[in-house]
Amino acid sequence: MPSVDFLRRVETFVQVADAGSLSRAARSLRVSVAAISRQIAGLESELGARLLVRTTRSLRLTEEGQLFRPRAIRLLSEAAEARASIRPELAVAGRLVVSASVTLGVLRLVPELPALLAKHPGLRLELRLEDRSVDIAAEGVDVAVRGGRAPPDTARLVARAVALYRCFVVASETYLRERGVPRTLGQLANHAAIVGPSSPSTWQFIRSEKPIAVPILPVLRVGTVLGIRAAAIAGLGLAVLPHFAIADDLEAGRLRAILPSASLVPMPVCAVYRAELRGSAKVDAFVAHLRATLPTAPAGTNPPAGHASLNRRR
Repeated sequence: MPSVDFLRRVETFVQVADAGSLSRAARSLRVSVAAISRQIAGLESELGARLLVRTTRSLRLTEEGQLFRPRAIRLLSEAAEARASIRPELAVAGRLVVSASVTLGVLRLVPELPALLAKHPGLRLELRLEDRSVDIAAEGVDVAVRGGRAPPDTARLVARAVALYRCFVVASETYLRERGVPRTLGQLANHAAIVGPSSPSTWQFIRSEKPIAVPILPVLRVGTVLGIRAAAIAGLGLAVLPHFAIADDLEAGRLRAILPSASLVPMPVCAVYRAELRGSAKVDAFVAHLRATLPTAPAGTNPPAGHASLNRRR
């Protein structure tokens, strides 16, 4: 195993690369900027290569730094697992960087974090909430949690399904009073639809166990599921949303589920991580936590409260 000093310098380098700033890394590690600079200089001297280019206003990785960074992350992970093989109580410990969508993170992940951190007090979690695609390796992410199309397992990435949510077409009472209630899938094209920025002009339903694409009329595109939900509550149109994002709204009557007999393609939630982290104790513990705490709605779940009254409205 590399020396303790070398591992400490490598950890400092990873912190600086992730933070993009010596001062931010210093605050995270609770040391001075001068101490950070000495650690980086010592690592560069030991490796015989320049890893960072620093100016008064910016910091970037050199080509050698970009090559070293994923290996540095892997080295730190392997060192932690080596220690854990001798001291099992350290098996789930250290820094874990998780990227999750804003909606899923706020509504489902964060409320369950106390249980995870109480069970694994040595775990140091960095949760990045962001509604964009991330380059897991380049951005220093250990696990990305996303809803939508399940990514395939590849030689580079591992994808694990952790939940499956039923989705519903919903609208506010205000919108339905003004525009009427669609009675068939074909009538959806006559209504205003609220969708994501890159969503197609169709919604995916299931008929006779086969997916079908139903045309819609997008009039508003919003960048987050929380934003789509807010627009639907405001009466701006119909929206397709996963049950976890609208359960309270359906119960309170802020939104109503329509076309209850029509089945939408459910939304899978997956945890994706780099292949070299396969078997990592902290990654396995986090994925197991997701599977235990993210409720999964079976495809046959009855429509939620609030749909029946719509079927009687004219």
